[in-house]
Amino acid sequence: MPAYLARIGVTIFALLLAIAMVTEQQAAGGSLVAAANETGSLPLVAPAIDKDGPFVVAPIRQPDRIEELAGQVAGVETAPAVVPAAPPAVVAAPAGDGLVLASWYGPGFYGNRTACGQTYTPEILGVAHKTLPCGTLLTLTFGARVVTIAVIDRGPYVAGRTLDLSNATKLALGCTDLCTLRMQVGR
Repeated sequence: MPAYLARIGVTIFALLLAIAMVTEQQAAGGSLVAAANETGSLPLVAPAIDKDGPFVVAPIRQPDRIEELAGQVAGVETAPAVVPAAPPAVVAAPAGDGLVLASWYGPGFYGNRTACGQTYTPEILGVAHKTLPCGTLLTLTFGARVVTIAVIDRGPYVAGRTLDLSNATKLALGCTDLCTLRMQVGR
């Protein structure tokens, strides 16, 4: 996902959260300006990534913009409920050998960052898997060819497929665009 889209999403989330908090403050009979003067900051929050959960609430300190922001949100009657993000679903990794359906992904993704932090290129060896941790080693067999590679990205997002192969992995295995191969999770 391009960085500007992520920033837009975070900004929208922060705005919705701010509206919810201001509405709650007004419903409690408090004043936005009075609350800001007591705490030295607006009762707005900004999302931040935390290792123990998806978001941590942190105050945004901008006392010079209190009246401007108060005027923008004063007419808000209701706000959407803020629901905490659900933890990702845990899917058991296949035990031992298993036949899986794999596709490959390439040209539209070159130059982008993978979910595991690498730059995706045509020469990179690896696979995308929805749930296995980054760096998990997989031994893949297709016909007489065997390669051991790491999980470097998330996907595929097509029902019925277990892996998305990088271009280099697809070539090393000799796979077509869609192939059934044997996958063994490294130990």
